[in-house]
Amino acid sequence: ATPVYCAPLGLLGVADRRIGDRTKLDGGDEGNSRVRIKWDNVKFWPGSRRGLPSSTSKCNSSARTKSAVQKVNEGMKVRKGGGLSGGERRRLSVALELITEPKVFLADEPTTGLDSAQAEKVVALIAKLAKDRKVPSICTLHQPKTSIWNLLDTFILLAPGGKMCYAGDRHDATVYFKSIGYECPPETNPAEYFIDLVTIDTEDPLKAAVDTKRIDVLHHHFLESCTATVFNYDDVEMWIPPKSDALRDMSKHISTKVSISSELRTMMRRISNTISRFASLVQRSLRQNIRNTSVNVLRFGCSAMQAVLFAVIFKSVRDDKPLTKSIADRVALLTYAVVNMSIMSLMKTLDLFARERGVVTREQMRHNYYGFEYLLAKVVSEMPLDAAYVLVHGAILKHLTGLKTSLATLMKTLSLMTVSSVSLGFAVGSLTSSVDTALSAGVPIMVIFMILGVINPSGVNLDDPPIPIIEWLKIASPIKWAIESLVVSEFHDMTFGEKERGLWGNLKDLPRMGALAMVRNGNEVLENLGLGGAKYSQVMKNLGMLSCAYLLISWLGLTFGGPKFIDTAAIS
Repeated sequence: ATPVYCAPLGLLGVADRRIGDRTKLDGGDEGNSRVRIKWDNVKFWPGSRRGLPSSTSKCNSSARTKSAVQKVNEGMKVRKGGGLSGGERRRLSVALELITEPKVFLADEPTTGLDSAQAEKVVALIAKLAKDRKVPSICTLHQPKTSIWNLLDTFILLAPGGKMCYAGDRHDATVYFKSIGYECPPETNPAEYFIDLVTIDTEDPLKAAVDTKRIDVLHHHFLESCTATVFNYDDVEMWIPPKSDALRDMSKHISTKVSISSELRTMMRRISNTISRFASLVQRSLRQNIRNTSVNVLRFGCSAMQAVLFAVIFKSVRDDKPLTKSIADRVALLTYAVVNMSIMSLMKTLDLFARERGVVTREQMRHNYYGFEYLLAKVVSEMPLDAAYVLVHGAILKHLTGLKTSLATLMKTLSLMTVSSVSLGFAVGSLTSSVDTALSAGVPIMVIFMILGVINPSGVNLDDPPIPIIEWLKIASPIKWAIESLVVSEFHDMTFGEKERGLWGNLKDLPRMGALAMVRNGNEVLENLGLGGAKYSQVMKNLGMLSCAYLLISWLGLTFGGPKFIDTAAIS
């Protein structure tokens, strides 16, 4: 039988949040009393089947997955307003770890915090899956009840200080301890009796001395019972057949060809696995986004209502010939549109990524995928929804106002800006440890970027000396680049509908428009705003480069800033 050990090694996490959520699980309904996991949604990460034989096919992998999930589904229930219980999450975690058949399964106190019934189910699942898949399992168990003790094959009894007092078959333990003078009393759980033998009462010095002496005796007897046969290899001579020069050259030539062919196959397999992993991550993220129905509906509604509100407030932006007095409103309208979409994208990313951080870290520790694959997949999966939000917002703005910028340009700019905001959210989330910390850091950062990115409609004074830190913060602001690109697109070669207004017309608009009241066309507006030499394509390029920079920071944060060990108690 495959051994199930009791030893102080290993780790066991809780179920992933995306599976153990209190919302419906892969098609289950909140009103149902039972929720089952769909086995076809539990997949191997390509290139990470470390415990499977190299000949294992995809069909066999799916069959193994189905078998494991079916065992987990036995007796799994969900309560209204609850979700999976602690024991059910533990059992699900065991299945997730054993699906790929690792070379060894390590679990550190998998029954801690569970009642006796749930503890027995967890250990029974470990024993069943381990034996079915021939995976040695090593667990730490404290005070196991009799039914759990009977599930073990062999065990190791360790005393304080790492002194080994027994290691061997469970059935032989009582006989062994009886032979050295420590007989387990009748109707006593052997596991509890053995643990009592190696326990030291630290509160009573006299009793502690007796316990320590007893442990030394047990340790001494165990060492004496251990026998080892040592084979001396020094007297054995190995015969190696002679090789001719021709045979040696041929062998070297064949070895070189085999090495090149093997390297090529390895490279192609890595490329295929990378593509498959990326596709699986994109699919998972898309499913996650689609399942957030209430959030998506709310965002669509907010995007539409805000666009209508902006159109009502800035009514001077008409659908006919642009007027000079609409310059400030046009700048403000484009600014609000950018800020609105940027904040919505950033807040969603900060909340979602910070909540996923524990799962992502755990999967990276298992070498399921690389951090950059995850980040790129998240960005790609966010693009369709963000583009839909931008389409709703931009189409309503374009229909209700007289913006000169085309709908395609508006969509392209706002979409790239949302990608940049999402990347910024990933960067902040990767460098923080919790949802609260991410939001606490992300909100002030976005406020600073908004203040520095907004264009002052009264114009800029080019003679003012720039402050280096302010200039660097402006460069890092996605809001700045998005606003500038839309303003450049809006006012480039714009002509105003009024005839020559004269001095009085210009002076009348001065309190409202500042220096922009004196302009005669759109190019002069750009000059006064400090964007005379700006080109739309270059500004968009800067925005794209900023997105890549934030993704790089996110990758560095995931790779080097993540915890080495996970506090599983913090993950529900």
